[in-house]
Amino acid sequence: MKSERTTSNKLLKSINQQRVLRLIYTDGPISRVELAEKTGLTQQTITNIVNRFLEDDYVLETEPVSGSSGRKPIPLIVRSNEMFAIGIEIAVKYIRGALIDFQHRVIKEFKIDVPVYESKDHPLDFVRQTIDELLQHVPKTGQLKGIGCSIQGLVDAKQGAVIYSPGLRWREYPLREKLESLYDLPVYLENDANLLALVENLNGRLAGSVNNITIKFDYGIGGAIVLNNQLCTGATHVAGEFGHYKAFAGKYLHKCHCGASGCMTTLASVSGLKRNGGYAIETFGSLLDAGDPQAVALFAAIEEAAGLAISNLITIFNPDHVLFTGKLVDVLGQRLLPLLRNRIFATIPDSCKGVILEHLPITPDESTLAGGLVINRFFDVPLESFSM
Repeated sequence: MKSERTTSNKLLKSINQQRVLRLIYTDGPISRVELAEKTGLTQQTITNIVNRFLEDDYVLETEPVSGSSGRKPIPLIVRSNEMFAIGIEIAVKYIRGALIDFQHRVIKEFKIDVPVYESKDHPLDFVRQTIDELLQHVPKTGQLKGIGCSIQGLVDAKQGAVIYSPGLRWREYPLREKLESLYDLPVYLENDANLLALVENLNGRLAGSVNNITIKFDYGIGGAIVLNNQLCTGATHVAGEFGHYKAFAGKYLHKCHCGASGCMTTLASVSGLKRNGGYAIETFGSLLDAGDPQAVALFAAIEEAAGLAISNLITIFNPDHVLFTGKLVDVLGQRLLPLLRNRIFATIPDSCKGVILEHLPITPDESTLAGGLVINRFFDVPLESFSM
């Protein structure tokens, strides 16, 4: 299905319009008078902008409210229940999608399990199947505002390309270009750990934090670094790739897919634990509960390596928060996190001991987070896309 290209880039012809629409979305119901006060724009400018939004069915007038005198103000809201986004989580073992409205309510979910990807275009086949299923549940074509993708791998979000994801068989893969040519909708990409960090910094466990690190112990290990409220991606988009921190030696030294040896991901990720340790994550947890000597020894090595590596990160970046998440944390968190906490605070310098360690008890559904990426971009149009 191809939609009419009635995207925010056509609607938002100026920075002022973008500011007004975002305010209506975040602060609504809000009156024209309040919009003028908060933006510093004239009443006439506000009226012109609002009239355009009303004509294009982006904004709705609600019941007038009582004022001190004169005409009753008419509060405005965004038609958020009539605007939709598709979020896609592209993982090594599955593709999961969600159709959400702009109130972040899930309308429809869909998931496909994938045993193995056989070629570089094979993941795209499953992504298309997922999107096509979700499209059937969009009430009207023009109400869908975009597709967001959360990806396990290195992502150039600006260029819309997957730089490298070995599990997906992608290298320099132009995913945004391919999807936009198929669906004629705006497409946004982000690395899964970066996306999670952005969401948690906006309105989650890291809200109010200025400098923080997110570490995701999952099928692989991902990380995100936020410094002075800005996501730090590095010169080649690999900043925060904690999975390739060199942490293991001796009998626990294993070759990594990156070409090096001893990387954190070779044993402290779900895939590495299976490949090099011989344990499925659930089985590993059961063996630890039973006191199996080999499992206990491996767990101790993982905890020591991870604890010291995180201590070094805290010493180098001096974050105010560190957030842990991922399937490994979901399964082993009650056992692992207290030990990590003890080791970290025993090894970091006194000047860093104000750091707050947080964790998510359950790893969030990244397909809904990817849908939220569309919503955020809709109200935050880049300057270069304005037609002045």
